[in-house]
Amino acid sequence: MSNNNFNANDYNINNHNRLRGIAQHLLRPFQLAGYRNLWQEVCDYSNLLLAYKKARKHKTQRPYVLEFEENLTENLKLLQTELFLHSYRPRPLETFILRDPKTRKISRSDFRDRVVHHALCNIIEPFFEKVFIYDSYANRKGKGTLKAIERFEDFYRKLY
Repeated sequence: MSNNNFNANDYNINNHNRLRGIAQHLLRPFQLAGYRNLWQEVCDYSNLLLAYKKARKHKTQRPYVLEFEENLTENLKLLQTELFLHSYRPRPLETFILRDPKTRKISRSDFRDRVVHHALCNIIEPFFEKVFIYDSYANRKGKGTLKAIERFEDFYRKLY
């Protein structure tokens, strides 16, 4: 006899609870973060200064970097204040076409937004690095395309 009281949401509720359990398991390494004020660390002036240095790497002579550097302390303090007050808003992306060697549409963040990106990454990257799959190679320190190819070749040699 069929269950006339079956509710279609029962599956969704059970599935949601299962996913929540998985998420809680994956986030265990982050529990120590509960004892730290991560936003305070993101907004810290020394973190913003480090983020600025990372954002300008290989771009030291670009006009937008030089312009930001002219009033570096004031620019970083303004960013810090906007972040603390939650009034920071990213600027629109600059879009342009690059033809080298193929034609691509590129969207670039404003330099100050890149400083904020680096400031966030400085703080959250160590937490995420702990839970990433070992064989994940994209956008990770010490990894990348060449390392991924080497790893693939290792697996390939084991098979053949």
